[in-house]
Amino acid sequence: MIENPMVSGQGYEESYVAPVGRCEECNDLVFQGYEGLLFVDQLFCCTSCLEDHLKKSGAIQEI
Repeated sequence: MIENPMVSGQGYEESYVAPVGRCEECNDLVFQGYEGLLFVDQLFCCTSCLEDHLKKSGAIQEI
């Protein structure tokens, strides 16, 4: 008899992706293959955090 491993309690082996680092701006975890950005050896979780960091550092300004 073939049983569903999820029903029989054996389950499936879960593979979790390990984070590659933390965002420089919000300190959130950054995972490979998602919307992570590496800018001048600094890691950011999204474009919004990169933009905020550049505004705070004076590298860009809104017009």
